[in-house]
Amino acid sequence: MSDAPADARDAGYRYFANLLALRARRLPRDVVGERVESTFRDLCRELEPTVSLEIGAHEARFSRWIKTDVPTARAIAFEANPHVHQKYADSHADSGVEYLHLAVSETAGTVELGIPREFLNEEKGRRYKKPRTNRMASIASHVRAEEVETVSVPSTPLDSFLEVGDDDVVVAWIDVEGASGPVLSSGAKVLSRASLVYIEVESEPLWEGQWLDGDVARFFADCGLVPVFRDNQRPHQYNVVFASAELAAQPRIARLCNAIYRRAGASAQTARKPGRRR
Repeated sequence: MSDAPADARDAGYRYFANLLALRARRLPRDVVGERVESTFRDLCRELEPTVSLEIGAHEARFSRWIKTDVPTARAIAFEANPHVHQKYADSHADSGVEYLHLAVSETAGTVELGIPREFLNEEKGRRYKKPRTNRMASIASHVRAEEVETVSVPSTPLDSFLEVGDDDVVVAWIDVEGASGPVLSSGAKVLSRASLVYIEVESEPLWEGQWLDGDVARFFADCGLVPVFRDNQRPHQYNVVFASAELAAQPRIARLCNAIYRRAGASAQTARKPGRRR
């Protein structure tokens, strides 16, 4: 664990999040989101990862992209929702992606997965339904879900599933609908070896007992990763890119960050290839 007081680390992250949120709000939300994602992908491509992880994969779009642009990477995609996995499994037969029906958590065995099927929108005073293949299945419970289908699914801790060595270059895409606490806690060893992580966070709780953005940032700080980019999906929900300290300290990362929020619209351009994390 870091020797820095938790409140100092929290304040540092809040400064980053608030500063870039102000810049992000000056641009259309979809523009900022596309720039953050494309910059993350550009860096992934240049790092030439040996291992890519997609946790909460749904159709495994990121893993498919990795196998196209970095064919030598081992691309592992975890999807816990059995209905979603069944829908897309055949399409991955020849993709090179390891598309696995597995939840990632601290449990080795079986966990209960909730698939929200009906929500109450209190502001509009109406309910709306979701199909079984919706993107909101989670091992956490959504505070606004009126109807939830519960299924038992296989689960594995990330650190038990995968070992990475000193020569491995790891990147990850994580979108686990309020379950970042048990997911990240299960993989501290693996994620400490990561060079880049793209993860969805919330600043206000939508799921029971969930880790908020500050909790996620503290975890990654203890893993040696720092936040470098963010988008602005919704008022209290956004994606953050964390980078290894070695990568984040390169001057070009600050230039890429500045390009993301530039009003002129020029795409973030990469220059020198970043070194592998050791």
